[in-house]
Amino acid sequence: MKAGAGKMDLKKIVLGVIFLATSLIAPAMLPEAYVYLLGMMFLFLILVISWDVIVGYTGQVNLGHTVFVGLGAYTAALMQVPSRFEGSIDFLAGMPQAPIPISILAGGIVAGLFGFAIGVITLRLRGYYFALVTAILPLVFMKSVFVFSEIFGGEEGFSIGLERSLAGDVTLRYYYALMLFLLSFAIIYAIVNSRIGLRFRAVRDDEDLAESIGVNVVRYKILSFVVSSFFGGIGGAAIIHYRITIGPDLYDIPLMLLIILSAVIGGLGTLYGPVFGGIVIYLMKSWWLREMLPSIPEWLPINDDVILYAILVAVGVLAPEGIWGKVKEFIRERSEIKSSQST
Repeated sequence: MKAGAGKMDLKKIVLGVIFLATSLIAPAMLPEAYVYLLGMMFLFLILVISWDVIVGYTGQVNLGHTVFVGLGAYTAALMQVPSRFEGSIDFLAGMPQAPIPISILAGGIVAGLFGFAIGVITLRLRGYYFALVTAILPLVFMKSVFVFSEIFGGEEGFSIGLERSLAGDVTLRYYYALMLFLLSFAIIYAIVNSRIGLRFRAVRDDEDLAESIGVNVVRYKILSFVVSSFFGGIGGAAIIHYRITIGPDLYDIPLMLLIILSAVIGGLGTLYGPVFGGIVIYLMKSWWLREMLPSIPEWLPINDDVILYAILVAVGVLAPEGIWGKVKEFIRERSEIKSSQST
């Protein structure tokens, strides 16, 4: 088992080096439109791995992660265009525009604080009650966007202006998105592989047993939820500075479904799996399927969503632990066969 684990760690390092090298040289190899798309993909990956913290590592099904994405996004956008508060909250309308890093960090903090408030109220619940509560949240916040449309822009949203983007140049914007993803991944990786992460997994595996050995289950559920919410907000705020527009799509159900698909197909509670799943799902949704669908006969009732959910069903049947889990199992079996043959 130790030999298998060592090989798996080596595989992770090799895959990480390949991923980083490919990401660094991609802008020199691809047209600008694809560079822009890949930059958005990195920010989407932050949403996926942040959701994996609460669901994959702590076992709490959060169906409202886009609430925290949207909170971070709208916080950052309004800090860039405070004039939208005129006539509603006038003392905020006179605020100066915040520096972009402060705006992104503020988006994460606001989302994290809201996650703490929701977690204190709901994470004492067990089973599907927490999932039901979080499923309702996006609908509530979506409604607020339309009710207070003079501030939030309603269905059309609003622009923060090109001058407030991560960078004027698409390639530079891409590299900023890559750096933010790598930083987020490194911090989350450190958390889930620390003693805190060990307690997260104890809560996931058996709450009663975790309590019996002295783990404060509610505290670690809330902490996990805050970490997940904070990075969801960071991702949402960064997306606004990347694409320079804000809209209710960041609260919407389709985004939540893409996040779930990515993490589940990649493999919950693995961190590497959701990254792999996020890359595949995002590129399929935004690139590959768009080029493939026109070649499908019109009489076939197939669209990109049908294909993605068919993949989810196939993975659920053939590899319920996710693709990354299947890869680890394959490597472990190979190493066991080799070790038995050598003895």
